[in-house]
Amino acid sequence: MISREAAARAALVAGWAFFTLATAALSVWIARKEALPLRRNRIGYWMLGLVLVILGEGLFLAQRPVMGGGLRVTGVLLSAIGLQAVVLPEMTRTLRVGLSYLASRGLALAVYTLVFLGVYGGFSMFSQGPFFPPVLVALLAAAAVVFVLNPVLTGLQQTIKDAIAGKDRDAARLLSQYTQGITHITDLKLLATRMVGTANQALENHRGFLFIANTERDADGDSFYRLRGEQGAGGDRPPDGLIAEDSPLALYFRSERHPLTAAELREAPHFQELAESDRSWLKDLDAELLVPIYARDEWIGLLVLGPKNSGAAYSQEDLNLAGILADQTGVAMENVRLVEGLTRLNDQFRRAYSALEQAKQQLERLDRTKSDFISIASHELRTPLTVISGSSQMLLADPALQENPYTQKLVDKIVTGTARMHEIVDSMLDIAKIDTRELQLDPQPIAVSGLVRSVCAGLDEAARERGITLEVEEMAGLPHIEADVDALRKVFYHLVVNAIKYTPDGGRVTISGHPVGAERGAFAEGGVKVTVADTGIGIDPRYHELIFTKFYQTGELALHSTGKTKFKGAGPGLGLAIARGIVEAHTGRVWVESPRCDEQACPGSRFHVVLPRRQPARLPEPSRMPTPSRPLVLH
Repeated sequence: MISREAAARAALVAGWAFFTLATAALSVWIARKEALPLRRNRIGYWMLGLVLVILGEGLFLAQRPVMGGGLRVTGVLLSAIGLQAVVLPEMTRTLRVGLSYLASRGLALAVYTLVFLGVYGGFSMFSQGPFFPPVLVALLAAAAVVFVLNPVLTGLQQTIKDAIAGKDRDAARLLSQYTQGITHITDLKLLATRMVGTANQALENHRGFLFIANTERDADGDSFYRLRGEQGAGGDRPPDGLIAEDSPLALYFRSERHPLTAAELREAPHFQELAESDRSWLKDLDAELLVPIYARDEWIGLLVLGPKNSGAAYSQEDLNLAGILADQTGVAMENVRLVEGLTRLNDQFRRAYSALEQAKQQLERLDRTKSDFISIASHELRTPLTVISGSSQMLLADPALQENPYTQKLVDKIVTGTARMHEIVDSMLDIAKIDTRELQLDPQPIAVSGLVRSVCAGLDEAARERGITLEVEEMAGLPHIEADVDALRKVFYHLVVNAIKYTPDGGRVTISGHPVGAERGAFAEGGVKVTVADTGIGIDPRYHELIFTKFYQTGELALHSTGKTKFKGAGPGLGLAIARGIVEAHTGRVWVESPRCDEQACPGSRFHVVLPRRQPARLPEPSRMPTPSRPLVLH
């Protein structure tokens, strides 16, 4: 009853219907199960292609091979594109835009068709009348189209487009407001909140974070990027990301300036070697779009956005807008980094200044304590030294002791040691008076040349013991000056002793002087300059100022020999400090010139003392004896 051909045809149709319905059902089931918007978008392309293939096959069965072949080829190509392409336009939006376009154009076609039919009927009705010539009818119809029909039609088309495809966002206005809003932002957290909020509003999502990219090194010296997250939208501060410098993700961000979608990250071949830790970090963030941020051609940040609220994929328009936001944010982030750097540097300066101020106060307190100790110790030592000195002098004059050479030798040592201690105590008293500004001067007209010669005469024997030539050049032409004789004697005494001490045996110490012309200030009437030059070991230029501070010792103190005129003999370190204090009390200047310190070549040193001819009038200063913070007990 049924032919073999009809049975075969029925079997083919039944088989085709079964496999077609099965494929459609499986596609619908997968589409409902899939949660990722990019994969749902890809499935949408596959299903549209499947529908076209089914329609084409149906046309084949209906004996329409040409139309069926076209639909089938179109469906296969669409399905292939959906399966192979990494980034696809959003199908839902594309369909909505296409549908709104067809609807608006269909409405325009219907309205204009009605208008033209009406105009045609008007021509037929009024063309024979005396009051409505054809030209007037045409003008009235054109005016109605221009002033009434076109505005109404434009409004209807926009309403249809908004209802089907959605309202267009004003990207230019949004970017302008964002740029103006971040111009004066100097806080990174506020910038992150503003950027993520703008991205959420523009791209219609609800989750995003801003990360700061900083280069660091691990214990092995390998470089990596630490992505430090700032709180954005959709939760607390995100976890930091650690990306290796040679990671495919880091290489992409350093070389490309384009946003990266999650689909590209999962399916692009060059991201297949991405570390599992990087994938896990992005998965925890629910990252759907990664937007790199640059400043001065350097990757400095990353904007991470979650899925869109609608569940749709990010379109190319979305990617372009996100890139523009990143460019604008890069400039603001660079400004924030500069401000943070300046703030951090300012804080460091403030802390350093505070530490220096504390150190200065502590040093001043220590210096005052030291000055108080020197003053008290020197005063307390004078009385017992006076007793010892008087007693030793009496023993030295005792005839009974003079008959015993051994006892006489011991008494001579006591007298010599006591005299040396007297000198040290006197130096301590002098430095204490200088520190507390209690040094009292009695300026009298004196001849500097005679004072210098008397000082050198007292040191001539010590110089001869070391084979040192102590020479005073002719200074008869020097003018008389006003100065305190005893104080000035100490100045030249300490300078000459210092020259002898640091000059090797057989060297030379020369004292010279010449007048100084008039200058402003204390030297209005001129003055004199005395130079003490030696052929000694010299002084390092780094210590030219330090040698004039009290208790300063050159070289290693343990290597010094004892004695005030022995070569490199140790002392209390007060002589040059006393000399400078006395010279400055006379409103003069003292300094040293020496190229270097060299015990082999012995370049020598030159100490210069400049004193004015007249001393300025001085007001009497009240006595300011230092008072220690607590009593000092000397044992």
